[in-house]
Amino acid sequence: MKGLSIRLRVTVWYTVVMIIISAAVLFAVDSFSRNMLEKNMEHRVTYAVNEMTKRVYGRDGRMRPVRDFELYEQGVYMMIYDNSRGLINGMVPFGISDAFEFSDNELRVTEYGGNRYYEYDRAIRVQGREAYWIKGIISISEELNAAGTSMRNNIILSVILILIAAVGGYIIISRAFVPVKLIRKTAKEISESRDLSRRIGIGEGKDEIYALAKTFDEMLDKLEKSFNQEKQFTSDASHELRTPISVILSECEYAEECAKTAEDYKESIESVKRQANRMSKLVSELLTISRMDKNTIRTNFEEIDLSELLSFVCDEQTEIHEENVALIRNIRSGVTASADRLLITRLFINLISNAYQYIGDGNKIEVTLAEENEDIIFSVKDNGIGIAKEQLPKIWDRFYQVDVSRTAGENNSMGLGLSMVKWIAQCHNGRVTVESEPGKGSVFTFLMRRYAN
Repeated sequence: MKGLSIRLRVTVWYTVVMIIISAAVLFAVDSFSRNMLEKNMEHRVTYAVNEMTKRVYGRDGRMRPVRDFELYEQGVYMMIYDNSRGLINGMVPFGISDAFEFSDNELRVTEYGGNRYYEYDRAIRVQGREAYWIKGIISISEELNAAGTSMRNNIILSVILILIAAVGGYIIISRAFVPVKLIRKTAKEISESRDLSRRIGIGEGKDEIYALAKTFDEMLDKLEKSFNQEKQFTSDASHELRTPISVILSECEYAEECAKTAEDYKESIESVKRQANRMSKLVSELLTISRMDKNTIRTNFEEIDLSELLSFVCDEQTEIHEENVALIRNIRSGVTASADRLLITRLFINLISNAYQYIGDGNKIEVTLAEENEDIIFSVKDNGIGIAKEQLPKIWDRFYQVDVSRTAGENNSMGLGLSMVKWIAQCHNGRVTVESEPGKGSVFTFLMRRYAN
């Protein structure tokens, strides 16, 4: 069976099952019908003889002429004998040449000429003496042979129906497996061409194989998206690293060939240090993202006072960034939740520093922490440059920046902060959203349950 295709295996399997079931049903029907037939023959022969006895003797007690009766009905041969066992009326069945035995009111099975018969006798007595014998006889072999012929016809019909069902089932299974064949063909083509844009595309259907094909296409969509993201990630990481490396090499060449004074050397070293720090930060963030993708970052959820933690982050951000930007705090005291301290701190820092980086000509950032029932709501609102509507879905992508140049620029951003924010929000079974309008600013909102895990 291992060498056969699934279609043949399924066809052979249900054909064998149908044969077994059909054989069992035919055997049961044959046994039941034979049993019923024998009981019916017993009843017919005894009933015919008893009825004949009543008609011969009569209800008035007078004998009727024995030659006036029909002596064959429903397969029962009727014979009337006198008291000396001489046949008066009736016909002996063909093939019986032996002399009959007589036994009053006894149903018995006898055999004549190799055939079996049911035999039943009744004695008619007149004034206490035997006057007549009425014998009924029916051929068991003939009746059973007729039943056997019917059984053979049923077997032939069953075989024909099983063959039709097997062929029809094979055709149906073959048609049902067409999508599977297409799935295999598509998978092979993708493997050979490495073209993840190919799809099965077998259309709409309600059975399991159509559902499998649809799931396969959805999986390819995700694989293609993931593959493209990896390609973009590699390209962007290379781009981000190329700039500081170029600066470092340039400064080293300058120091080696052109620097004359200690001040020149110091300036080159400071430039190299800045770019090295930038590379270090980028590598650190890339390692964090790699652990995020592999789900190897260990989380430690504990009861945290978010109000106190956010206040500390706001103090730190105020010291780091420009004094002409007002950081307004609307932090409700005593807000606690189950969270990972390091990750939630990173989320606060990223959203607030992101507002500073893109504040532009704005002068105000509002940080809000509140709670509604079991929900914790944290938001950062600024009156900075804002984000165009078509760019909003892209800001969560790695290395994406609203600035089309997508370089560090003046704000030293690498476009990884918001992708981390989204991942941290998901770790806490929460969500982060954004509302923005160019020239009027943006509002980032993070919402989570008090008990995230």
